[in-house]
Amino acid sequence: MKSILLSAYAISPTKGSEFGVGWNFASNLAKTNIVYVLCGCTGGLMGDTSEIEAYLVKHPNPNIRLIPVRPTRLTNAINWLNKIGLFGPVFYLALPMWQKQAYERARQVIATERIDIVHQLNPIGFRDPGYLWKLDKPFVWGPIGGATFASPVLLRGLPVRDRIYFLVKNLINFIQLRWSTRVHAAADKASVLLFSNSENQANFEHYLDKTGQLMPENASFSGGAANVSTHPTKGERLHLVWIGQISPRKNLHFILKALALVENRDGWVLHIVGDGKIVKELRRLSSRLGIADNVQWCGAKTRQEVISFLAFCDLHVMASIAEGSPTVFWEAIGAGVPTLSLDRDGMRDTLINGGGILVPVSSYANTLVAYATKIDEIVNDPGLLISLREGTRNIAKQESWEIRVSALERVYDAVSKSRT
Repeated sequence: MKSILLSAYAISPTKGSEFGVGWNFASNLAKTNIVYVLCGCTGGLMGDTSEIEAYLVKHPNPNIRLIPVRPTRLTNAINWLNKIGLFGPVFYLALPMWQKQAYERARQVIATERIDIVHQLNPIGFRDPGYLWKLDKPFVWGPIGGATFASPVLLRGLPVRDRIYFLVKNLINFIQLRWSTRVHAAADKASVLLFSNSENQANFEHYLDKTGQLMPENASFSGGAANVSTHPTKGERLHLVWIGQISPRKNLHFILKALALVENRDGWVLHIVGDGKIVKELRRLSSRLGIADNVQWCGAKTRQEVISFLAFCDLHVMASIAEGSPTVFWEAIGAGVPTLSLDRDGMRDTLINGGGILVPVSSYANTLVAYATKIDEIVNDPGLLISLREGTRNIAKQESWEIRVSALERVYDAVSKSRT
């Protein structure tokens, strides 16, 4: 049994995204290890860890040693505009300050406890690797995400303001990949780098001359218990589902425009699960496209509600501008629901051998048509879903959380042996 010091800024047993990443790694590692968890957020606000603390009181786990790290007044002041929803990017000024506090707390832990491995887990974005690499311990960093560039092709379908945002972000990513001293120092010090998908790995190889292992930040919960029912039958509506935060990065604009090109307008319905600042804009878009009657806006749901909702859906659709290997993708896999995605990011790595449909990105117009054509094919022949569901079931078996964490423990073993 090893003692792991895990930095998981975001952690929650009830939420998805970064919160779920933190909890799923920590809780699964704790089955066979002692896990000291540096955490900073279980809700919407930096420093609010009340949910995870209350959860562990009700569901005690002696192998999880929670270490909440509270932000200083200065950190909170810098993060204030983010807290009130006016200017989110200031979070990336506050986060390094929290990371320094986490580092100081980690030094205290190491002074009094036996620690075998130090692991920088989340946020998974490459731009802030924390400071745990400064500790004299074997250091694992990852899964690393965010080191990708938004496709100029996909940006053509967004409003001008969003195109400018992503082009600026592409420039920032380039600058930080090439010249960020902290990113380079962390990569140099790491015993192992883990990457959320092959695009992140390729960019680290290109810009930092560093490589490592692929390890998606999410996995399937079912372990093979996925549903492989055969609905719908021909003539019934195909139930599509899109899940996530309704933001420009998730590119729901593209999904709606592609659906407007589907020839069989009566053959499908899209359930949109989530909320965000551009909902009204996208509702207007669906009306202009003439598909408003085919789109159901379901609002935000809890993680458990999402999993239950997936049982009634036939095909999960996504077309994000940039992703790692997102939680909703793996929730769909666990529910036995195949995914239709653009051929990029973590979806490419997972679906390349089946279990879903990948649409190559060419020109914007051709990509829209190709995406719509795939939906038309399934609307006209629902039997195609049978083999897709079988492939999804195989992925669920092969990429369960048990298998994911077993792979991570082998990484820990190799790192430990290399230090002896």
